[in-house]
Amino acid sequence: MRRSVEIVGWGLYLASSWTWCIGMFLPILLLRWWGWQGFVAFAVPNILGCVAFGYIFTPETSRRFVERFAPTMRWFAWVTIAFQSWFGSWADRKLGMQGLLGTSVNWSDLCRLLPLLFLIVPCSARFWTIAGSTCTVTSFVLFAQSGLGALSDPPVVGSMPPLSLAWAAPFMAFGFLLCPALDPTFHRALQQSPSQHSFAVFGVAFAAQLLFAASAYNASTGLMFLAWPIAAQIVLQTTFTMCAMVSVTSPASISSWPSAPAWFPRLSGRSLLIGFASVLGLPVVGMALGRFALDLLTAITTDVPQMMPASELLASVSNATSAGEATYLRWLGLYGIIFPAWLLLKLRRVPAAIAWPAIFVAAAAAERGMVGARTSLLMVALGIIVIAALWQSDKIIKEPEMSVEGGRSQA
Repeated sequence: MRRSVEIVGWGLYLASSWTWCIGMFLPILLLRWWGWQGFVAFAVPNILGCVAFGYIFTPETSRRFVERFAPTMRWFAWVTIAFQSWFGSWADRKLGMQGLLGTSVNWSDLCRLLPLLFLIVPCSARFWTIAGSTCTVTSFVLFAQSGLGALSDPPVVGSMPPLSLAWAAPFMAFGFLLCPALDPTFHRALQQSPSQHSFAVFGVAFAAQLLFAASAYNASTGLMFLAWPIAAQIVLQTTFTMCAMVSVTSPASISSWPSAPAWFPRLSGRSLLIGFASVLGLPVVGMALGRFALDLLTAITTDVPQMMPASELLASVSNATSAGEATYLRWLGLYGIIFPAWLLLKLRRVPAAIAWPAIFVAAAAAERGMVGARTSLLMVALGIIVIAALWQSDKIIKEPEMSVEGGRSQA
């Protein structure tokens, strides 16, 4: 019985840690552009890529992966925290989130402050399974309060021609199939759960989270229909994601997860007191400066949209909203092309002199494809990365295969 409870707990933890502002807002844009088909093209590879992670990796291969890619995984976690923080600022300013919750407190400020706690308090695996399960169950309650919404009459077509979805779908699949490997919370769940079937539980729970997001689509305006349950869901899930990401990369995380890709400052030549202060102080300073930078980015993109124009794809909504949505899509480029491309090229051992120029050119093409309504460029971006990955295929030095027998790895 206890084993089953732990399996479900880790599955619900994953459902909460992976429910970002991508899963809660991108469905609105996809339903606007391509109707229900766009949502399916996003949801299927997203769910399958995450579930497959649990059945492709083993705890041992996961530990080796984390050891090899720890710096990249930390950047993945920190960028994700920044993305949630930016989205909170934009939602407060332009989507009216604060008023819907009936409070004078700026919820995005709370989202930035709460993760600081987990820099020094790692909390046990049991705490995170309980917290994740509580968040997921609360989301289901909010879903019931909100109602089916757009799910009762899903849009069949959108503003974009169906052929444009054919270009976008492989691009979305590329990101969602590879990005789970860089998420530290996935590796933690795989290594600490008693069974890989936690990822099957995750698939079911996360599918419900995506349906909740789709239900908020307002076909008459092409925007999100904001009611208090939807606002509460965004607050809840973005905050949990930020806390979970901090908890698996902070120096304190080692005590509850020995394999964590934790960040440690350089302590050589420093006193113990100064070293301890750097552990606590530098992340706080970084988050304070990050807040300033993110607020500035929000002001530039929503109040001075001509500095980062929204172009054709978002022309159906107001300038302020479309400028913010354009910036949202540019954030998505990190997960659609930059992170997955970097992982693929690293796995293929492509030299940095080839990898980084390829990623830069592909990211530029993807930006025009996502924001500039030229989705064929998304396939160009994907093609550039594939060519770069194959470029050095004859020079790749293969690692000796590892077999795990009786808990020991043998070459």
